[in-house]
Amino acid sequence: MTGHRKAIAWASAYLFAALFWLSPQLHALDAPLHLHGFISQGYLHSTHNNYYGSSTQGSFDLTELGVNAFLAPTASLSLAAQLVSRRAGELYDGTPRMDYAFMDYRLHSSTDGYGGVRLGRVKIPIGFHNETRDVATTRPGILLPQSVYVEGLGIRDFYIGVDGMAAYWEWFHERSSLQMDLGLALPTTLQDETQAAFLRTVSAPGDLRLTSGQNLRLLYEHDGGLLRLAATYSRVRTEYRPGGQDFLVRGQAPVDALVFSMEWNREDFSLVAEAAHRRIGRSGFIPLAPDATRYEQGYYVQATYRFARGWEAFLRHDSHWNDRDDRGGEQQSEASRGSQSLAPQAPHRFFQHQWTLGMGWRMTPQWLLRAEWHHIHGTALTPLADNPAFDQAGGKARWDLFGLQASFTF
Repeated sequence: MTGHRKAIAWASAYLFAALFWLSPQLHALDAPLHLHGFISQGYLHSTHNNYYGSSTQGSFDLTELGVNAFLAPTASLSLAAQLVSRRAGELYDGTPRMDYAFMDYRLHSSTDGYGGVRLGRVKIPIGFHNETRDVATTRPGILLPQSVYVEGLGIRDFYIGVDGMAAYWEWFHERSSLQMDLGLALPTTLQDETQAAFLRTVSAPGDLRLTSGQNLRLLYEHDGGLLRLAATYSRVRTEYRPGGQDFLVRGQAPVDALVFSMEWNREDFSLVAEAAHRRIGRSGFIPLAPDATRYEQGYYVQATYRFARGWEAFLRHDSHWNDRDDRGGEQQSEASRGSQSLAPQAPHRFFQHQWTLGMGWRMTPQWLLRAEWHHIHGTALTPLADNPAFDQAGGKARWDLFGLQASFTF
């Protein structure tokens, strides 16, 4: 862990501890500490390919729990932090991590709108679900739409929160509102699973660093959320610094991403669609390899019907291509078998399309039970850590995944 990451970790821990320590003193000043949390347990079974553990044999390796605290010492100043543990196959072992820990200062507040800044480890607003994706009861299913909210590649934490600053502003109108969120990330060394996802290998001895990152989201809501529209732009710059006896050379991987979101809500029915477009560059990394740029694309459409009190069912179609110019993956697969590639990959490793049928039952305001079935073609968004055969051009192109989950919030 670098000095910067240690400093952030210690600062986050001190903030979390301070929230508890100050609670009795601030309660007397009418500033009570609010504590909440969540826990969920999932079960996954797949016909081929593993997803979060040995799911071909049935896997309970999907466990999430967290506790969060919120404190507002004054009308303008608030402190918030959340500690999360996530166990998900070979990607995450349940080690607790600070999901967010920030100070929020409200610069303006009136009947026309409000705005402020946050400092610390802050959440990244992307689309509709990124800020709350840790809490299972806020997701549109057991598994998020992978084309937009990537989870199976080890870059989940990379997209959830960053150490830095965030500014926000919301304007109120007679029947609508407009919200703007801007985030700036501090340079840092990325986590091991994120590095493995970017480099497509777990054996590189060097460090992959985030050198700069910016994020901007605009969110428009009409008639109290009956119609929601959003656009998000993310700009990320990374640099690889080789280690001793490294088989890779110094390299850069710039990523620019656009996400467009739309949601239409009625009393018993909701329709949501989001699309992602990412430009991913590569310079260096592999000796003598030419610079390259590819364009990832993906989208999903989900319809949800609330057919009885506490019950809902949904149907979702989700599609993703690693390269819009090679949607079948044949060219990328052929290139992966060349001398400048780290591991041979089958064509199905470069796309993933799936239909999902799911159902949820909210037994009480705290308890939510879910079941869903995925019919999948491709493995581009399927965890490599759970499927080492992928690096020998193995795996199955067509497969099914069944999931169950129980979630509790408090």
